[in-house]
Amino acid sequence: MRGLPRSMRLRLISSMARKNITNSGSRQYSEDSPIHERPPRLLWPPHCAIQDNTDAKGVWLEPVPKTVVGEIKKWARELNVQPERTPGYWIDKPGHDTAAGATAGPDEKIVVFFHGGELTGEPARGYANLVHLPYAVLSQCPSARRAFAVEYRFCNLSPVYSNPFPAALLDAIAGYRYLVDDVGVDPANIILLGESAGGNLALALARYIAQNTAELSRVMRNMPSACPDYEMILLSPWCDLGTSHDTPGSGSLVHSYDFLADLQTGVFAAARQAYGDPLGFSATDRNPYLSPASRYVHASFVGFPRTFISVGRAERFVGMCRTLRDKMARDMGKKRVTYHEPRVLLRSSLVTEGRQYPEGSRTIGAWLAERPSGT
Repeated sequence: MRGLPRSMRLRLISSMARKNITNSGSRQYSEDSPIHERPPRLLWPPHCAIQDNTDAKGVWLEPVPKTVVGEIKKWARELNVQPERTPGYWIDKPGHDTAAGATAGPDEKIVVFFHGGELTGEPARGYANLVHLPYAVLSQCPSARRAFAVEYRFCNLSPVYSNPFPAALLDAIAGYRYLVDDVGVDPANIILLGESAGGNLALALARYIAQNTAELSRVMRNMPSACPDYEMILLSPWCDLGTSHDTPGSGSLVHSYDFLADLQTGVFAAARQAYGDPLGFSATDRNPYLSPASRYVHASFVGFPRTFISVGRAERFVGMCRTLRDKMARDMGKKRVTYHEPRVLLRSSLVTEGRQYPEGSRTIGAWLAERPSGT
């Protein structure tokens, strides 16, 4: 409390409550005890079974190897990462009850949600304290009546590292193919929604689509040959898994009042190693799929969707998110990138405000409504 800048105390009560809740989760297994003592989850690992949930309808996402193309196919082969069957969960907007996998309407928007969890943590179905994120976006999008949460594979940190990159991306690709080919969603009607590590995955999927649209159109029935014009919402995205923002005075080092643990130690350091190191030395600093905001990466964002980025000013991720904003605006144009940085302690005002403070989700609603014509 004493070290928190006065300008960042706007949401002090809710922020401290959130910090107390999450200390028993994120920090407990990174700084205060060995990583291998993480308690078991229900049906762990969660990608191996569809879990019962009254608020979501589970389906299996079958792997389709022909949709893995380009350099991702090369890296997957080199690292012996195979496509696997994983679950996905349909989430209805309140007041709607759509059958799982029902054919999408021609103008129906679909929110595709990638949850957070340090690349090692909570499953989509069990991420109870953040399940409201898809609801917050659905409530602000009249043409959307359901969301789809992709259950991607986590990095296992014990007893040995497993499921490195691009395992989670292969699962995201399988979810994308399912929506476009099986459900019939127009690629232009997809809204990617990623929070924290899920924001990293949403960015990776957007890069994959931008770089491989033409080839994907030859192996997917409903994929256009030109890059689709869709939308992406990033809430506190972990967009630099490397060290380029770990500099003296940076948010990643000095914002210790964020509930996230130290990014250089514990579970975050282990996740960085487990996810990216198999690609080779300095991959987390140099690979645009792993660290699109890295100051050492000079890859293009041409072909990316219109994007909304939100991050709290007091977060560890704030510096990398500012860099991401600048990189995207440089390549896409400033009108295609909206950046929201409220004066709050918590990860993103929209992460907490979606349920407690309606103005947070209304910020997204205003952005969705102002989509420029012809862009």
